[in-house]
Amino acid sequence: MIHNSRTRITYYDLDFRGKIKLSAILRMVHIAADANANQLGIGFATLHPLNMSFVLQRFGLKITRMPVYDEIVNIRTWPAEMVRGTFIRKGDMYDAAGIKIMEWASLWILFDIAERKILKPSALPMPVPAITDIDVSITPDKIILPASITASLFEHTHTVRYAEVDTNMHMNNSIYGDLIGNGVFGTLDQESYPDWKEVQINYLGEAHPGNEIKIATHMENNLIFVTGQTPQRTTFAARILV
Repeated sequence: MIHNSRTRITYYDLDFRGKIKLSAILRMVHIAADANANQLGIGFATLHPLNMSFVLQRFGLKITRMPVYDEIVNIRTWPAEMVRGTFIRKGDMYDAAGIKIMEWASLWILFDIAERKILKPSALPMPVPAITDIDVSITPDKIILPASITASLFEHTHTVRYAEVDTNMHMNNSIYGDLIGNGVFGTLDQESYPDWKEVQINYLGEAHPGNEIKIATHMENNLIFVTGQTPQRTTFAARILV
């Protein structure tokens, strides 16, 4: 089953350059995924009372064109294949002329909220929905920092607060888009900042209220790497192609 939704790009989706924020894209993607999961009978209302949730593990985004203020875009998303106990979900975004401007592929795990552990797909109390056979030209990659990278170009510390935590009791996946943006803009000249062509995010460990995340930014050629580390764990890694 394919979910379709239309949304308007508002001014609060944009940064100071008038470009859409990564966090806004992630929020739109997550809203569409949640709506589709509800349609399939495996959404929040069904799983949360069972202490289960789907948690995003990897996300790959290809950007052909950034939507602009007041533009109406159409977002699609659908369940794709299962890979080694994980659920692949894909999607795309079209403009009013029917031209694809973004596409993505994401990897989700089934998570026990109470026990804070990964569950096998067989733990679902209902059949796994049939997959939809529509392909996209992006995959959710595992990020490996190049061995040639040594010292970071920019570092800062972010403290997780109330407004960033969702009902799964950890920092919501869309907030990482802002952490990545903060890391990138601490490094690049804002006037000559290039548009992003591709973004890869690996969600590696939970971030909870009060956690202090050390954000570090590295560059190699046309790739930007942003990582987040607490004293206990690596929380995320991102790779941006510009």
